[in-house]
Amino acid sequence: MDWKLTKSLYIIVFLLMNIALIYIYLNEHQESVEEIEQSPDVLSTTEIDMSNIEKYEPVEMNVLTGAVQDFSDEDNRNADVDKDNISGTKITEEFEENGPTMEEQTLQTFIDENVYRGHDYQYDDVMSTSDQVIFNQLYGDYPIFNHEAARIIFQGEGRQVTSMEQTRLMNLEENEYTLSLTAKSPKEIVEELYERERISSTAVIDEARLGYYIILTEENNAILRPKWEMHVTDQDISKTIYVDATTDSGEIIESE
Repeated sequence: MDWKLTKSLYIIVFLLMNIALIYIYLNEHQESVEEIEQSPDVLSTTEIDMSNIEKYEPVEMNVLTGAVQDFSDEDNRNADVDKDNISGTKITEEFEENGPTMEEQTLQTFIDENVYRGHDYQYDDVMSTSDQVIFNQLYGDYPIFNHEAARIIFQGEGRQVTSMEQTRLMNLEENEYTLSLTAKSPKEIVEELYERERISSTAVIDEARLGYYIILTEENNAILRPKWEMHVTDQDISKTIYVDATTDSGEIIESE
């Protein structure tokens, strides 16, 4: 037997098989692309307004773990914080005539210069009101939404701040037992809300923010999931909806 010829035939057959497999793969891939392109756009049949939503750049996110900071613990407290203002996991300060005014920039400057780890917080234009201004704690560039364990709240009367309350999460890190996944786009979230009948066909999406939502606090430990915060006006009702950003299994949380 001519082993050299047999070897050459094997190589030729192997190459032909690979070419055939590549052709099949490319053909199936093209069919899948065409099928997606030809499938109807769910939102195209509605009047949902998403013109306020900024362009989304895909980003990978993971579940976070952390702990609610106990400011009374000497190891976790800054020396500049007045002990009289500390009550366990909260720092509370009362203001008289010399307090800051209820304006975003004034309060941001006050936080940066006077509040413990103030640079870790960002103004929340969605949840703030005329008599209550909220700053959310950040993880990287992403806010931790609407939770009493990770924010600064200023209460006021008119233009004058009357009190401030601070809470904070510490030791925030990605969970080593879960995978980082690409967060869904705002359009996918809106489609999900519409298909699950949480918004109508005439809803206006006023704002969409990507961040984290605390889903569990137990014995001062916290678990946070990536969430989209969708601020919606629907049939003359304004509401804020939190939707899981990386899976379809998370609970949809709604507040008006």
